[in-house]
Amino acid sequence: MEVMMYLIRNVFSQAVFIIGIVVIIGMAAQKKTWDQILPSVIKTMIGFTMINVGGQTLGMSLLPLQTMITKIFNLPEIPVDIGAAQSESLSGIGTEMALIFALGFVVNLLLARFTRFKYVHLSAHVSFFYAGLIAALLKFGTSLSTIPLVAVGAVLLGCYMTFSCAYVALFMKEVKGGEGFTLAHSSSVGILISSLLAKAFGNKEHDLENINVPKKLNFLREMTISLTIVMTILFLAISLLSGPSWALENVTGGQDILVFSFLKGLSFGMWITVIITGVRMMLSEIIAAFHGIANKIIPNSVPGLDIPLLFPNYPNSVILGFLTSLIAGLLGMMVLGLLNYPVVVFPALIPTFFTGAVTAIFGNAHGGRRGAIIGSFVNGLILIFGQALLLPMIGSYAPIMRILSETDYSFYGPILGWILRMFGGM
Repeated sequence: MEVMMYLIRNVFSQAVFIIGIVVIIGMAAQKKTWDQILPSVIKTMIGFTMINVGGQTLGMSLLPLQTMITKIFNLPEIPVDIGAAQSESLSGIGTEMALIFALGFVVNLLLARFTRFKYVHLSAHVSFFYAGLIAALLKFGTSLSTIPLVAVGAVLLGCYMTFSCAYVALFMKEVKGGEGFTLAHSSSVGILISSLLAKAFGNKEHDLENINVPKKLNFLREMTISLTIVMTILFLAISLLSGPSWALENVTGGQDILVFSFLKGLSFGMWITVIITGVRMMLSEIIAAFHGIANKIIPNSVPGLDIPLLFPNYPNSVILGFLTSLIAGLLGMMVLGLLNYPVVVFPALIPTFFTGAVTAIFGNAHGGRRGAIIGSFVNGLILIFGQALLLPMIGSYAPIMRILSETDYSFYGPILGWILRMFGGM
């Protein structure tokens, strides 16, 4: 048992190892030799690491904005230390979370093998934290003992992993660069809602990525450049609004706010470049390797991968989606304040960036500029109101959800919590 828990917590909870194992299995199924498998595995794992580290660091670079916006709106200080929040959150549910995570992946593989839903969820970091949400809802909302709690949780997680990939796949055909895979990410319900709203109210002919700009501004079409400029302006504007002297003392570490903002913008652009490079490296290897699994082990299966794979083709949508979701979240926060809602909530900037970006991508793909704005705005509202409903239900798991609560957590979490209450805590 101790060996299994060690492997779950230290090996299988690391998405990069899952990706590497998938490539090995896929290429072995194609009868590739070790000298062909080894370079492909290394390149895939390096590409994935670039995407993962780039995404995490990029998200962390947004946290100073959260501190300054908290000051602007005169809110109680909300901790933004992910390491401390994760340690506190897992202290009460760590064992159940790890077991649900491992067995949930098994359920996903069984569903992919024996049903018509041929989707293998490969974003282990996503399913790991979602396992924590399920464990928290069951542990703090029911009287189940450990074994039935883990069994119910594993089924719930496996179904979520499979079916979220399945309904996202329905909308992938219209998305540039989305061939050969679906998305396995906790923004899936935001993608679903954004795509449906975009189809109903958008205009696909007005593509956000085809905005006409003067020739001298064509450099803004490059994601690295445009994001660097936008984030520099955003950091500078928020620093000024929070008060230059206050920002200097409490956020920038004594660094001039103009220099601080420009360096943050450059850092953001650099990590986006790392992500884009990793995307190209990983996709060139894993799709080909996965054909072995699709042909030999789980026939017709499709891999579920992470959302930054779509970013290179949608630079405008990434920027607009983040800003629109952020504005929606701030408006939602003010509404809750006016209603004197007992739980103080704040738009968590890491999920706001990633889920806002991807909902705008799908909104644009299915409904142009209008679809991107509508989809990412609704996403921002789900993030803030869903978080407000979720936090009272999850006990010690609340600190990490304040920082990483993405659309699926905020949407499905309260629904599951209400269902458990309806059944009297089982």
